[in-house]
Amino acid sequence: MNNKPQNKGLRWGPFVARIPFIHIRFRAAEFFQGIAISGATAFAGVPIVMGMGLTFEEGVAVSLIAGTLIAAGPILFGVPFAPGWITPAYPIVLIVFATMGYYSPKGVEYQPETFQFMAALCIEFTLLVALLGMTGLSGKIINNIPNTLKSGIILGAAVAAFYQVFFKEFDSRYMEQPIAMTVALAICILTTFSEPFKRLAASNKIFQKISSLGLLPGFLIAAAVAYLFGEATLGEVAGRPIYQEGISFGLTFPEVVKLFERTSPFSDQVGFPPLKMYLEALPLVIIGYILLFGDIITGKAILNDAEKERPDEPLDVDVNKVHLSIAVRNFLGLIANPNFPTQGALWTGVHVVVAERWRKGAKEMPSIFDGLGSYYLMAIPLLYVWQPFIVFMGPLMGIALNLTLVLTGFACAYVALAIPKTNAEMASAFLIGLLIAFSGEQVWQFRVGGVDANLFVALLIGILLSVFVAGSNKKQ
Repeated sequence: MNNKPQNKGLRWGPFVARIPFIHIRFRAAEFFQGIAISGATAFAGVPIVMGMGLTFEEGVAVSLIAGTLIAAGPILFGVPFAPGWITPAYPIVLIVFATMGYYSPKGVEYQPETFQFMAALCIEFTLLVALLGMTGLSGKIINNIPNTLKSGIILGAAVAAFYQVFFKEFDSRYMEQPIAMTVALAICILTTFSEPFKRLAASNKIFQKISSLGLLPGFLIAAAVAYLFGEATLGEVAGRPIYQEGISFGLTFPEVVKLFERTSPFSDQVGFPPLKMYLEALPLVIIGYILLFGDIITGKAILNDAEKERPDEPLDVDVNKVHLSIAVRNFLGLIANPNFPTQGALWTGVHVVVAERWRKGAKEMPSIFDGLGSYYLMAIPLLYVWQPFIVFMGPLMGIALNLTLVLTGFACAYVALAIPKTNAEMASAFLIGLLIAFSGEQVWQFRVGGVDANLFVALLIGILLSVFVAGSNKKQ
């Protein structure tokens, strides 16, 4: 077997595309991990879009489009990152959407306005990311944002995630499957964040392997518990039967055409958003970008560390190219199905696992793109077209969503609370976080010219607190 890295590909513009089995070698370990771990998370977005008025079948199509575009990051654009959602932004988005009447965990009637607003988010985010990528201004802008404001935004994402799971949707989601939910959260928090478990993993290969699988062990045990205790019924989603015509053991292509008609701004049924929506979307876009940039820096730092042991495969980790690839993915998503914030830079858990195996040498993984390609393109898209898998996963999608939100909350809290260095910074960040997390709630409403200005006010207060209370220290 040839273990030399395979860096060749098809250059297009600033990117390099790599064709599976030609420029990318099949890696069995990453392939099966991709199927297993992605199976636990791939459909976490389905309950969200069902809460926005789409059907279960359309939700699967949403996941197919989002998953395929995410997989395009390392394959079509040559970015050596394991891409994923801008996950911390999602809890904030859900609260804002709920306040506007566009989302409810129990579902709302389909409204074209919901997807007009989603389109406004995607259009502005695409333009912002593309502009900063082409000009190279991203680093300068982020470096001039006060750390207290950054901490507050990240903490706001954590608070919003916990609020969504344990208060806002507690009765409608958590208590529908209380035993399985509790088991899933307990195991995943233990294997992901527990310091005693980390010490065990450092000295024991079995615990180390369990730790590397992220939320998969907890999810699989929770799935078994859910079916065992009657909290999940095969062939049902939220108590509603699916595929009533019978389960096919072949491949079933999701309803992408119907989804386009009901969600795309290019369809006659939806159309492009009015100016008011662009103004209301802008604060969410800014928050989403700040969170995105943090992921980019994290992904680059992980690769820079691993590269020290792999001089045989130098990586092109150009932050501007990363920006442009994300912008193109968001634009393509906008055409088919606008879905902010599913097109981000990093799935941290997967990125770390692949990078750690790559750094062990060419015998272990000739090229990092072999690992990323096998994980994504050869695994994820299969999940959306195999009906038996969808039927099995249907009752478990709420568990996957809650796991995603809670683990995101823990991770964001870790990062956010490590940034402030003084009591003033800590207090200011805490207040900013609360304002951002609850800016969509009805308890306070600021409107300017008919435009919902809650998030604008939250960001403005955050800037004032950062400058006049905490001081605008930008050094980490």
